[in-house]
Amino acid sequence: MKMIDNMERPFGQQFRVAWQELINRKVYFMTAILFLIGSFFLSQAVVFDMAVPFFLPIWALASMRYRQHMIYVFIGGMAGSAFLGMGQAVIHLTQLLLFHLAIKSPFVKKSIPLAVASCMIIPQIIWQLVMYSGNPPVTVQLSIGLEAMLALFMTVFMLLAFPSIDRLLYGPWNPEQVSAMCIVGALATTGMGGLQIGYVSVAGVFLFLAIYVAAMVGGVPFATTVGMIIALIIGVSDLALTGMMALYGMTGLLAGGLKRFGKLGIVTGSLFVSLFFLLYDATLPLDTVHFVTIGVAAVLFFFIPSRKINQVRQVFLPKQEGISEKRQQWLADKLDGQLEEFQQFAHFMSTLVNNRFSSEEEVAATIQVPSICQSCFRYKKCWESEEDGISSLVNEWESTYSATKKAARLRVEEKMKFKCLRFKGLINELEEHGTNRLLMGQLQHGRKMLALQLRDMSTHIEKVMRDVKEDLTTYKLAEEELANRLQVQGVEFFQIDILSEERGACKVVISIPEKKADFETETTVGEYLILPVLEEMYDEPIHISKSAYQPFPFPHVQLTFSSAVRFSLDYDIVTTAGGGTFQAGDAYEVFKIHDGLSAVLLSDGMGQDVNAYHESRKVIRLMRECLGQKMDPETAIHTLHYMMALNGLDDMYATLDLALIDLQDGRLWSWKAGSMSTYIKRGDEFIRLDSKTVPFGFLPSFSIEAKNEQLKSGDILVMMTDGIFNGELPLEPQEEVMERTIERYKELDCHTIADQVMAEMERSFESVEDDRTILVMKIDHVVPKWSKVNNKSRIISRKRMVG
Repeated sequence: MKMIDNMERPFGQQFRVAWQELINRKVYFMTAILFLIGSFFLSQAVVFDMAVPFFLPIWALASMRYRQHMIYVFIGGMAGSAFLGMGQAVIHLTQLLLFHLAIKSPFVKKSIPLAVASCMIIPQIIWQLVMYSGNPPVTVQLSIGLEAMLALFMTVFMLLAFPSIDRLLYGPWNPEQVSAMCIVGALATTGMGGLQIGYVSVAGVFLFLAIYVAAMVGGVPFATTVGMIIALIIGVSDLALTGMMALYGMTGLLAGGLKRFGKLGIVTGSLFVSLFFLLYDATLPLDTVHFVTIGVAAVLFFFIPSRKINQVRQVFLPKQEGISEKRQQWLADKLDGQLEEFQQFAHFMSTLVNNRFSSEEEVAATIQVPSICQSCFRYKKCWESEEDGISSLVNEWESTYSATKKAARLRVEEKMKFKCLRFKGLINELEEHGTNRLLMGQLQHGRKMLALQLRDMSTHIEKVMRDVKEDLTTYKLAEEELANRLQVQGVEFFQIDILSEERGACKVVISIPEKKADFETETTVGEYLILPVLEEMYDEPIHISKSAYQPFPFPHVQLTFSSAVRFSLDYDIVTTAGGGTFQAGDAYEVFKIHDGLSAVLLSDGMGQDVNAYHESRKVIRLMRECLGQKMDPETAIHTLHYMMALNGLDDMYATLDLALIDLQDGRLWSWKAGSMSTYIKRGDEFIRLDSKTVPFGFLPSFSIEAKNEQLKSGDILVMMTDGIFNGELPLEPQEEVMERTIERYKELDCHTIADQVMAEMERSFESVEDDRTILVMKIDHVVPKWSKVNNKSRIISRKRMVG
């Protein structure tokens, strides 16, 4: 039973949800408050006691870069204008409407400051002509020109001080941007006018606090610069206060000079300057309000944590990373040296192990004529006579010696017993020779497997070191190049992060503004504008692997671009048990190693019972595990053969047909161990890839080689087990029937092609005794939805066989 106190209260839950939403959108709300308050004070800031030029510049800034906050600029700006009078509010509203009409022209968009100045002049001229009956005084005309000029410069400062929100929050601030911010902030404080709380001037608190923070962050140069900018703006806004220019400039100089004594030294320096000017110039307004304002600013300054001061210092004066980049380069060079040394060691060990025995020793290990026969008086009759010779029986015995079942070998020995007078000695010598041959084959195979494993180990170490090196490597130059390409195309973006430039595994993350029209989707800009630039830069197909809308810290869309594949693979399989049984000995599997590489495994166990199926299934499972561990296919095949050749169990033979299809470059790699040929139907061509390698575990020696073929769009690949063909009939007519069947049904799906081929082979050649499995694959180009392809049939008249 739940207690009431433990139950979730709906009101508390709603409050927490609302509070969490507020925390998540704090950047949005802080920006909104900044524009609301800033536009309010800037709209009523008066310069030279006659010009009010700052509402339209902040509106232009919001309309160009902060469209979501335009409503706050409008509310704050119109409210501030109303404090100056309804006439001024009407003028500002007229300027705003005229600016929106003018900004629709592409020519005007190229120069926003000039557009602002022009929109300031026209309403003012019309207004003054009405007020003075068509003949305004010269001073009024000059004030209109001055107001337009100030608006032009203010727009420049606005655009320089406030870039897009992501660069403002996370990008480095240059000195020009800092100076522009100080100018805008000082002008905003002039709009506060006589805003005063008791004996505290709000504008004065902000001005002195700015000087204190500047002194703490940058010392004498930074504090003096900020102080002089504030002094200049104060003098321009109110000509009666030109004497305060020296006070603010000296405050910045002395506060920065006493930075070594901490916050107390900075505040003491500013207070000393005010006391000095109080005794020096009695005309300055240094009254109780001034000193109380300094005291409040000092208290607020003492309450600012040092951690926040350090964050501000990092923004204004970022640390140089030259030493870090040099260390990264040093580590990268060191990793290259270590990798080269290990590769040399692996190559040396591989060569040493693989060439341990000479070719003469290998030839000596195989004896053609047993020594006991060479001393026998019937040597010529047994080895030179074709009718009564024993050489064929000896070769047959050697071929059955490595078999796990002994029945075939015993039958050969019974035949040899009736022809050889020294039968026991011959058998002993043959068994000794067979044992030596078996051990030599296992030794050679072990050497080969060890050499391949060393090669794979070297490859893995190289990959690990390359990944570590990529983590240490910055793609700064590549990111700058991509940024320049996007700017040339006129694509807006916030940030570019290149995570990998490896061909086939390229990964780039680009943050762009959210969609600007209803007909756009999140990926419209990426598909039509950014993808062509990336494909031209990296010379490979690229697609958008992920798109996500990110509302924090500001609304934007994050697009992840990755390497794409050029080809697609469609397949289907048809399998049937032979001889009327219920269990087939064939096994198959098709899976992706990664997006650009697919593996096809087809195995035929010896027999038609459940044991044959388990054996072929075991080969498939072990091969998939090896490929999943990034083992080279040749190494994996040798390892599986070695395991099956040494286990000593019966019925351990199994074929394997391994195909790796590279969908990036369009290439087929084929490894075969006792399996049937792979056929490729391409137009009028019928290509065959085959191999003479024996099944797994069949012989003590084992070798395998890979065949590869360049694929093209429209190719049909066919892989099968030996039950598809009738072994008692010639191969060529059966291949012709299969080719004609594929040609007849090539436009249909893979399952229909496979089913029709199997049915036609059964009908024409009665191949139903053995298990039958046929796998059909189709290769096609991947065509992006924004591309246009002119489909034209290609006729290929050449026919070739690859063996």
